[in-house]
Amino acid sequence: MTFRIRFHPRARYVRLRLESDGSLVVTVPRGFDRSRVPALVAERRGWIEQARQRLARARPPAELAGLTPSRIELPAVAETWAVQYQTPDGEMPRLTEIAGTLQISAPTSVPGNSVAGLLRNWLKTRARQHLVPRVRTLADRHGFRHGRITIRNQKTRWGSCSSRANLSLNARLLFLSPEACDYVLLHELVHTEHLNHSPAFWGRVAEVAPDYRQAMTELKAAWLAMPAWVGG
Repeated sequence: MTFRIRFHPRARYVRLRLESDGSLVVTVPRGFDRSRVPALVAERRGWIEQARQRLARARPPAELAGLTPSRIELPAVAETWAVQYQTPDGEMPRLTEIAGTLQISAPTSVPGNSVAGLLRNWLKTRARQHLVPRVRTLADRHGFRHGRITIRNQKTRWGSCSSRANLSLNARLLFLSPEACDYVLLHELVHTEHLNHSPAFWGRVAEVAPDYRQAMTELKAAWLAMPAWVGG
């Protein structure tokens, strides 16, 4: 039986806890002999299996939880993808692109959040394919110079720029309108010239993205409209 050990400085005894996905976490006091944990877990096997069964009955189906979508729309790049699911036996989850369709092969025993993980990785790849060349196009058009471009799936930031003009962009930008997406890219490119939010910065933003205030309004609402599978 697999488990994860977590040392806690204030723990006084060993505690077993099931995460929402059914994985087992064993919290032990600091300095506890971790070689004793497998035997302790084996002693509680019956309780663990019963708890997992109760959790499975209480957990909403992955489809209802939004973790296995049937359709994905990416307005920023004008793409719509159908998502089809197959349930073979004895295979690891796999995602394949075929003619505008995402085919996900995953056994029924695989939890919905694992399938969502495949989609998140796909989203980052898709974002890299689209956003990197778009940044370069906008940079050439407006005379910006930038460094390395990294794609992440972030919960609170659309993008960032380092002091070395390296850009970090959120894969979730693909869920925005093309105008709002371009605004974020231009916002970060302006930071290559002004690494602050000074009047000079906003003046340059107004030059390259005159409708930036409208885009900012969309950004504030977009966080609430993110699909569940992209992560909380």
